[in-house]
Amino acid sequence: MNETTKLLAVFRVEQRLRGLRSRLDAAERFLSEQETQLAKNAQQLESLASQLRQVTASIKESEDEIAKIDARVEKLREEMNTARTNKEYQAFLVEVNGLKIERGRVEEEVLAHMEQAEAIKSEIEKLEQDRTERDSVRKVAKKDRDTRHKEIESKVKELTAERDELAAEVQPRILSDLRRLLREREDDAMASIEVIDRKRHEISCSSCMMTLPIEVLSTLLSGRLTLCSNCGCFLYIDDDAVEALQPASSKR
Repeated sequence: MNETTKLLAVFRVEQRLRGLRSRLDAAERFLSEQETQLAKNAQQLESLASQLRQVTASIKESEDEIAKIDARVEKLREEMNTARTNKEYQAFLVEVNGLKIERGRVEEEVLAHMEQAEAIKSEIEKLEQDRTERDSVRKVAKKDRDTRHKEIESKVKELTAERDELAAEVQPRILSDLRRLLREREDDAMASIEVIDRKRHEISCSSCMMTLPIEVLSTLLSGRLTLCSNCGCFLYIDDDAVEALQPASSKR
């Protein structure tokens, strides 16, 4: 088995491993998204709860202020009944009227705070509903992630052992190059050639689709490792390319 064939065997097992892991990675990402949203939901709920406490405290302060105003007005009215002069009576009356105006202002504040409190409670209710629904989704996502992990765990171990066994047959330097290309190009680390014109021996790289020099074909046919001069991936000849390169008479 030549170096290209050995390397291709490692690459194809690596592709299968990546395919299995991608399913698990997708489940992990979805679960992570739900957990992130739940954490965000919790922060929003805490913020709204803090706002509600502040508004409730403001309502209590305003209500206490109204109670104080009412008590003062009641006392002034009692004093008005015992006023000795009209001037003294008018002074009490002016203060009572001023307190009534102040009471009206404070009442408007209370109403505004109450409306704000109701709006906050409505937002809290929506967020709590969203949290309940999202938590259900998170539980399903976690179950799906755990199920996928169990499903692929034994297969991943099996393929990893197979890949390591095949990789032991490849020169370390070449294997290092493949691993680098897998990090950089993933499934395009290796690519078959495409036959554009058999008679003219025109071929291209199926990864970057760029035309390759004719010398590349002879190099590949000899089994030697060959890199695409355009994108740098390892090249190989697959069954389709082999068939396309055969003379028309041999295909009958």
